[in-house]
Amino acid sequence: MRNKRFVLDANIWVSYFISDQQEIISDIILANKISVLYSTELITEISRVLNYPHLARRNVNIKAAVNFIKRIGVYHTLQYPIKNYIPHDTDDNYIIALALETNAGFVTSGDKHILSQKAILEKKYRKLKIISKAEFEGMFA
Repeated sequence: MRNKRFVLDANIWVSYFISDQQEIISDIILANKISVLYSTELITEISRVLNYPHLARRNVNIKAAVNFIKRIGVYHTLQYPIKNYIPHDTDDNYIIALALETNAGFVTSGDKHILSQKAILEKKYRKLKIISKAEFEGMFA
């Protein structure tokens, strides 16, 4: 396997929180001794998304969710300016920057803009692999 460093996109974290399945990610991290990296930008996006009205009805405790990430993740301060990796949604550029700056082997995302750039990014940054949530979980099944 590549290195055991992962960046989980906000949509992946949100899916674990709204389905109350944080134990899945926690178990994967502990059992496999992997590192999951996060940044201030990621925490900000997760907090914003969990406040969307259709998700706020799920009553996710945002403070507890953020504390969960901080407890099991590894923090990294992004270096600015961030390059334009995702041309159709520049708000996603920080995810790729986080992976590249931390030498993460994997970005786990369900975001259509990131996934649309998968082939280009993996060709340009050969140490980076972009995978889905199902692929991530399947790696440790």
